[in-house]
Amino acid sequence: MNRSPKNTVNRTRDSVPSWLKPSKTIEPSVERILTWFEVLGYTVLLQSDIVSGRHQAILRSYCNGILSDRFCQAMQRINPDVSPQQIESLLYQLTANRSIPIMQQNRQWHLQLLDGIKINSSGTDASRPTTLQLLDFSNLLNNDWLAIYSFPVIEGDYQHCLDLVVFINGLPLVVFHGVHAGEKAWSLRAACLQLQEYQAHLPKFFSFNELLVLSNGTQSRIGTLTSQWKQFIPIRSVNGEDIRFLGHGEIETLMGGIFDKRRFFEIMQHFLVFRQSRTKLTKKLSSHSFCTINIPKLTNSSGLTCDA
Repeated sequence: MNRSPKNTVNRTRDSVPSWLKPSKTIEPSVERILTWFEVLGYTVLLQSDIVSGRHQAILRSYCNGILSDRFCQAMQRINPDVSPQQIESLLYQLTANRSIPIMQQNRQWHLQLLDGIKINSSGTDASRPTTLQLLDFSNLLNNDWLAIYSFPVIEGDYQHCLDLVVFINGLPLVVFHGVHAGEKAWSLRAACLQLQEYQAHLPKFFSFNELLVLSNGTQSRIGTLTSQWKQFIPIRSVNGEDIRFLGHGEIETLMGGIFDKRRFFEIMQHFLVFRQSRTKLTKKLSSHSFCTINIPKLTNSSGLTCDA
């Protein structure tokens, strides 16, 4: 993509319940992000689209994080031999509360995104497991790509309205924070600290997360669940070779460099690394130049990924 898309999104919000009521207009920085998502082929929804009744099914997902209808439809499309009952059973398992630490859940989830989930076959040989694929890496159009601006999440005694969430096949894989600037722009450091608080309050929701994005309209950084402030990195080029296009700011470069559909899948497959130390499990986004060349990875028996 050789130029920034024009600001073509023209949306305002309807009235919404007071506890999740956002601002009535969209800031120019948010407008740019939503426009980029539309240009890249994502469906873009606002909170007002949901609470007004046009997408009522999403309202039922505020308490479990997965968009149930979109998940089931995508799973049936990607896995036509799997029965609807098996998909519903898997959805129930994914949304159930778990007692294991968030990063152990996240590592397990990351491997399931890449390799699929083994389930019992529904055919004549029910004892023979089959693999349900959560993402279709070979056919990008077979996946459901969605960005929701202002998405409330309820978990236990906590409720937070996240600035922007990217769902693929109904799964919340990316969270943006800091983009809802209002009258005063966030510092990225402050946005990072609040994201850490949200993770502590919403562990089930964030256990599905692949990437975190900090952006305040001027600066943008990207990282993972375990990234400290200094570990969030800027994206310097779109394809690892070209310098930032003339007139592009950090958010345009990040959007083109990360959220192109093919590139996003390749980053998931080849640039997210889990490392286990004696005291903790961390997840790192490799700072190599992002490009569309497949970089082989090695996976050891514990499920940790390392550079080849």
